[in-house]
Amino acid sequence: MKKFFPILTLACLLVSLVSCGKKGPILPPVPKVIQKVGAFEISQLGERLLLEWENPTAYIDGSPVSEISQVEIWVMEVEKERAEKKGTEAEGPGEKKTGKSGEDKKEIPEKKKNLTSEEFESKARLLDLVKQEEFSQHLVNPGSETRRYRYSYLLSERDLRLERLIFGLKVKGKGRRKSDFSRLLTVKPAVISLPPREVKASVFQDRIEISWKAADKNFDQTSPARLRGFNVYRSEGKDQPRRLNDKLIKEEKFSDKNFLLGKVYRYFVRASAAESPPFMESGDSDVIEVQAKDMFAPAAPSGLTSIAAEGYISLSWDSNTEADLAGYRVWRRMGGESEFELLTPQPIRGNAFIDAKAEKSKGYDYAVTALDKAGNESPRSEIVSEIIKDGIL
Repeated sequence: MKKFFPILTLACLLVSLVSCGKKGPILPPVPKVIQKVGAFEISQLGERLLLEWENPTAYIDGSPVSEISQVEIWVMEVEKERAEKKGTEAEGPGEKKTGKSGEDKKEIPEKKKNLTSEEFESKARLLDLVKQEEFSQHLVNPGSETRRYRYSYLLSERDLRLERLIFGLKVKGKGRRKSDFSRLLTVKPAVISLPPREVKASVFQDRIEISWKAADKNFDQTSPARLRGFNVYRSEGKDQPRRLNDKLIKEEKFSDKNFLLGKVYRYFVRASAAESPPFMESGDSDVIEVQAKDMFAPAAPSGLTSIAAEGYISLSWDSNTEADLAGYRVWRRMGGESEFELLTPQPIRGNAFIDAKAEKSKGYDYAVTALDKAGNESPRSEIVSEIIKDGIL
């Protein structure tokens, strides 16, 4: 009996070792599925629909995507429903006779369900393929770190007669498997005004005023122009244009008060058929470039006073409040003379000055001007007169 247990233990150990070495059937690697497009938007600009999106950067398991090989753009066309025919017709689906009086009543139709990806794909068509080598042509802002892409779809006459268009995107990575559809976006194309015309700009010290005239026709040459207001856009340097107005502009002018003198800005205007985002806008008006040149002098200094002391005359005045103030110039002339001489070739920053070269018993007139960083000089302040008399301690 004592010999039995060691033999049994050894047998179990051998069985265990043999079973651990066995391997199951080799399974093919599970293909990775790329995430679907998340950031997808559509807007109408004149006779074009602008589709914008960002490509996914990971697979659905969270691992990073090395590259996107192509983007598929799908569209589904939805025809307008025909008006119900009037008169005596055979009872259609969704209708039944109820009540003792025999009156015909319609059942309340069921609420339409959201379109599934499968239903969309069965009814949609592949509109276009954007391949990897074409991505750079579709970048919204090539200089931005965010890789946002745009596809422009030209509306046809038939599109304008449709009830709506539905768009969806699919992307494909290195493998054969494609992503699921992005969210499906519905657009009801509309006839929109042509761009505003005769855009002009005037530069003032506190604003740049933009004015324009509304178009009198739509992009399909029908009239009157379909619009509810305007949006004004501005760009600077290589930056993308941005909308300046918070609310739709109802007049044919706009004042840009958030600007800096000395800068160069570009403006254009769009008409909009919608009151709020997402706007249904016209194309861009002509772009007008505005050089906000500083041609506006500071205000003349005020409060100039003078005090005569032994061997000098002291001047002081109120400080100017201009943000671009560079300093002040002090002017002097002898009593009875017509021309002033400049005592401070280099503008002084403070609002006080001592004339140590004034001579006793001679009368002097003084004035001060303010100078800004663009070199614009104010008119002279009020003139004060002073004299160093004998006996001043």
